[in-house]
Amino acid sequence: MPPVNRYLINLSLFLGAVIVGTAGYLLFFVSPAVDNGWEARIITITKGQSTTRIAYNLHQKGVISSPRSFKLLSYILGLNQHLKAGRYKFEWPMSSWEALQQLNRGANIYNMLTIPEGLTMAQIAGLLQSATGNDSSALLDQFNDSAFCRSQGIPARNMEGYLFPDTYSFEWETPADRIASLMLEQFRRQIPPEWEQELKKQRRTLHQAVIMASLVEAEAQVDSERAVVASVFYNRLRLRRPLESCASIEYILPRRKKTRLTYADLEIKSPYNTYRRTGLPPGPICNPGRRSLEAAVFPARTEYLYFVAKGDGGHIFSRSLREHINAKNRIQQK
Repeated sequence: MPPVNRYLINLSLFLGAVIVGTAGYLLFFVSPAVDNGWEARIITITKGQSTTRIAYNLHQKGVISSPRSFKLLSYILGLNQHLKAGRYKFEWPMSSWEALQQLNRGANIYNMLTIPEGLTMAQIAGLLQSATGNDSSALLDQFNDSAFCRSQGIPARNMEGYLFPDTYSFEWETPADRIASLMLEQFRRQIPPEWEQELKKQRRTLHQAVIMASLVEAEAQVDSERAVVASVFYNRLRLRRPLESCASIEYILPRRKKTRLTYADLEIKSPYNTYRRTGLPPGPICNPGRRSLEAAVFPARTEYLYFVAKGDGGHIFSRSLREHINAKNRIQQK
């Protein structure tokens, strides 16, 4: 056989082997995992997680057929350093190529979280931990960052009172400062210009209104009573009487929401003890909702100085101490 023909045959065999091998590798990369009764998987990719670990997790959950193909393709395409942390929802088994594309795009799912009215910063940090993947202590440190508060125009050392209760949509591992900014932005949206004008007429600051709103939020459960509760506190402030808010005592207790406060609790030395000190406490005691904020800006006009809980969420309001004692006795008899 002439040398030229032998060369052409060898070249053809070589090219055929390359084509077959390439096709095999392509099939290796683009073949999805086997669908064995598939249900959608939610998988968390954390910051700094290695490509090897990511590949193993995806394979273990049945998303991809081969962790080796995922890892190899990520290096070939230069994507191993560009896989974004987050929570991903995989609706069906994928090839390594498809999974890499999704992780490279950062197509995260968003967690919806509702923050109820009346929670403290610490309680909100606990809720956010499960929804965002951030450590609750790191979130609380952010909320207590006085420099951040100053930069945002908050006239306080922390964000208590300014973390607006609402339903939020967070990406996994949203930075703590971004979370704080989002909640503060939502708070500011609740304060229309006419409210600020009303506060100027009353010679009150917005911060004082937020403190009052937090007291109202903690004490009132019935919406129709919020403005009335605010009027009681404002009436007592005007007469320079202690506010005597049980909620302010609970705020400083190590264990919150006691069934009954003791006389020893009422003697705690703290600027938040509104039984011992007159005036507003030095800061909000929780994060109030819009209805309590509105009640703090537009309180009802009453002569009430006292209120006592009836046990059904409502209160009995009284103008004098004698009326108040009689109301308490009636409730105790029931």
